[in-house]
Amino acid sequence: MPDELSRFQITSPSWAERAELGELHSVLSPFASEKRNVFLHSTQLVAAKVALSLNRDKDNPVIIDFGCGTGRFVRFFGRRGASVTGVDITMEMLLAARRFGVPERCHLVEIDGINIPLPDQSVDMIWCCGVLRFSLLVPNPVYRDIAKEMYRVLKPGGFVVNIEMYVDNPPRAFTRDFEDAGFVTKDMRIVQRYSGRFENYCLSPRLPLGFVKMGGRLCAAWRLRFDSATKATPGLRDYLFVWAKQEGEN
Repeated sequence: MPDELSRFQITSPSWAERAELGELHSVLSPFASEKRNVFLHSTQLVAAKVALSLNRDKDNPVIIDFGCGTGRFVRFFGRRGASVTGVDITMEMLLAARRFGVPERCHLVEIDGINIPLPDQSVDMIWCCGVLRFSLLVPNPVYRDIAKEMYRVLKPGGFVVNIEMYVDNPPRAFTRDFEDAGFVTKDMRIVQRYSGRFENYCLSPRLPLGFVKMGGRLCAAWRLRFDSATKATPGLRDYLFVWAKQEGEN
């Protein structure tokens, strides 16, 4: 299997090294405080609920968690009735996910970073959180190939829901290749801004962890409702993208 030195490249520590750092530090920021990572995770849970709402007409949706890491969203979706296949390029991450627990009807699979070992048109939704930028904003991009592979396995009427983290690129940088693959961009919003005043207040040392979780949820809910992804504001941000495969498409 290719490693992160040739695909999904990151700076040190490697994904394999990160896998030993715990459920959140492994996949968010290995250098951040517990409060920072709990806050980030809380904002992403709001986005995950948006993703669930896209499948509210299905009793047991089939979901891929692409780049599942320590399996936090495999557990989130699996505990809410979905059949989830968590795929990742790093075996150490999958081993960590198994240690944290895998719900019934959920599976973990090591992949090469592009190819998904499932039949054509067999999946209701693909969830990605904080991983695809490592296939695009790198020296050896495979982002376009991933978009085509996701189009292949997704059922007509299905969705790709993607959170891009720590980016200052305009949204078009992330939508172009998915639209070229045949997807329609159905939604494009801000999950959080790293320079946001309220976000920074929620990370105050004076606030207990429970308030940090609540603050993350409130920040994300406010950003998703009122902020604009096309607003030309400097600073790092997290996007939420929803791409749809149209009904009648093969």
